[in-house]
Amino acid sequence: MFSLIFILLLKLSLTFCHLSCPTPVVCDPSLESDIHLQSAHFADETQCETSCTIGHPFNPCKFFTWVPNAQAQVPNCYQMKACNEMADPITGAKSGAWSCDDPDIFCGPIGNIPAYDDKKTVWTCDHGVHPYGNREKKIFQDTTCRATCPSFEHKTAGNHRSDLVVSSSCMWDSFTNSSVWGPASPATVVDSSGTEIVSAATNPTPWCGCKDLVLAGTVQEEEGKVFKCSNDDIVNGDGDTVITQDNDCVLLCDGTHVFDLYCSVGQWSVDYLTSAQDIYCYGGSHNNGSVTLSTFWPTVPSTAVETTTITTTETKTPAVETTTPAVETTTPAVETTTPAVETTTPAVETTTPAVETTTP
Repeated sequence: MFSLIFILLLKLSLTFCHLSCPTPVVCDPSLESDIHLQSAHFADETQCETSCTIGHPFNPCKFFTWVPNAQAQVPNCYQMKACNEMADPITGAKSGAWSCDDPDIFCGPIGNIPAYDDKKTVWTCDHGVHPYGNREKKIFQDTTCRATCPSFEHKTAGNHRSDLVVSSSCMWDSFTNSSVWGPASPATVVDSSGTEIVSAATNPTPWCGCKDLVLAGTVQEEEGKVFKCSNDDIVNGDGDTVITQDNDCVLLCDGTHVFDLYCSVGQWSVDYLTSAQDIYCYGGSHNNGSVTLSTFWPTVPSTAVETTTITTTETKTPAVETTTPAVETTTPAVETTTPAVETTTPAVETTTPAVETTTP
């Protein structure tokens, strides 16, 4: 009976030790931070949580961090008015909010769930948080989301990078006493439309298209070549070929598909085109007949290749005919073996009379 009571008490203790509103990160309990309120020593995490939950709205505690295995009189419960993720969490430490019903400690979604668009990009966040949804979605403080696109640029001229990553975090605003989406970092980054990315909430789906692909000159006609675009108006007033991000093109050589030219997630599908002369099948005038697209389409065979082909074919043909009689010569060899089997058979018949002579 005593054992049963002990097991029940143990189960109840483990149940009560679960935090009511745990955070996905360990909040930094540093005493020198401007969000720290106070610290004390408690017997377990339940008492630590209770010290933060009682007395609201007059209790300023919004978050707490519990550190296990502390010596007596050594603080193991830290109360804070906001939550900043601890870079190197203490083993076994855990944090929680005073209540999951307090809207001020959460950020809302940055926008509705977007439809797929290959000319836009989306934000991805730490801890598997999906930042899109309806107004009931709750995102904890210090959740960081990031967006990137090859066509992102700094507003500063000459400062272009193809690997720009912009971040924005849910943070505590001491002026409004609520959680808001913080400013984008780095600042002054613009998307493909030229719009500056201010924050995740301000720019929930930044544009991720392509600049116009301007190719000097026009695409020349060539026998067997077809270069077709969804919008054939691709020559500007200067006589150059201009492909916009909403135009899709295809190159065929004698009916064989060579490439599709289109813009997707900030990049052109064919990245080596520098002029309209680069769009050809068998050779360009600026390369003295060399083949830029030789991977897709072979060169026209030269006279030297034709001579080699004829010589090789004629030499090999008699060799095949000579081999054929050799096969016929082998056939009589098989027929010679057959009489050898017939010779053995009379030897068996000779033995039989020998048995008959012994009987009288």
